Amino acid sequence: MLFGNRWRAWGPVLVIAVLGLFPGGMHAQETEECLTCHEDQDLRGTRKGKAINVFVDRKKFAASVHGSLSCVTCHADLEGKELPHAEDLAPAVCGTCHEEVAAQQAASLHGKAARRGDPFAPRCPDCHGSHGILPTKNPRSPVAPMQIPYLCGKCHKEGSPVQQQRTIHADHILENYSESIHGEGLLRKGLVVSATCASCHTAHAILPHTDPSSSIARRNIAATCTQCHAQIEMVHRKVIKGELWEREANVLPACVDCHQPHKARKVFYDQGMADKDCLRCHSRQNLVSSKDGRSLYVAQEQLGSSRHVRTACSQCHAGAAV
Repeated sequence: MLFGNRWRAWGPVLVIAVLGLFPGGMHAQETEECLTCHEDQDLRGTRKGKAINVFVDRKKFAASVHGSLSCVTCHADLEGKELPHAEDLAPAVCGTCHEEVAAQQAASLHGKAARRGDPFAPRCPDCHGSHGILPTKNPRSPVAPMQIPYLCGKCHKEGSPVQQQRTIHADHILENYSESIHGEGLLRKGLVVSATCASCHTAHAILPHTDPSSSIARRNIAATCTQCHAQIEMVHRKVIKGELWEREANVLPACVDCHQPHKARKVFYDQGMADKDCLRCHSRQNLVSSKDGRSLYVAQEQLGSSRHVRTACSQCHAGAAV
């Protein structure tokens, strides 16, 4: 009876104290069992017949966004298994918790490449890490805004295995971005609100520009840019009513027609710049309509002496298709 009284008095305190030693509550013992072996920096395992290091840094894992989870939350094939376990484990399934993101990734260019078995296709750990995953607001996270250009640049740069062995339709992406107004804001001035690769291409739903649902499809470009440039139709040079961007496809040039995607620079447009845009084609004397063959040539000297010299071409030719 004396022992029972002591347990009633001190038992709950001891349980709380023991659980408090481990950053995972009721999952702590499972994690501790795994770390008994995996805390060894020289521990080796195998994956598809190749030797790999399977060390897990306790401090990094505890400080990660998954620090409160047990190992078997991600390594589900170990649930209920006795230790020591088999070496060649199935990859962690991130979609168990991150279902929506996993669906976007699966439908993306990267996800489709992964399903084809492309060894260069990035998987979740390639961008986010594995056991030491940090939130995006942490400057040390590989997916923090300041790190995004370098993360994407590991594959999308000249000389990388991906660039050399796969078809990438743009070149010198990282160099061009670093010289753009967005790259200058981020990399030189430290403005983490500047646009990064993920701002335009999204983080997980990366699709080719030919896909109508892509964030960089022509019909979606204006919506993508106005996520940051919210009042661009109010402050942009007045070539035509801005709602035409949303109302009719291809009536006005898309943002990227004037501002190259990776080379976007700050430009002060002078009066008549809109005319210069048009005259890049319409100053050619052999330019004719594909419908009726009539000439579409515009003599610049005549335009300069016209009473409409201060009126942009598209203010009158509102229905001109690109």
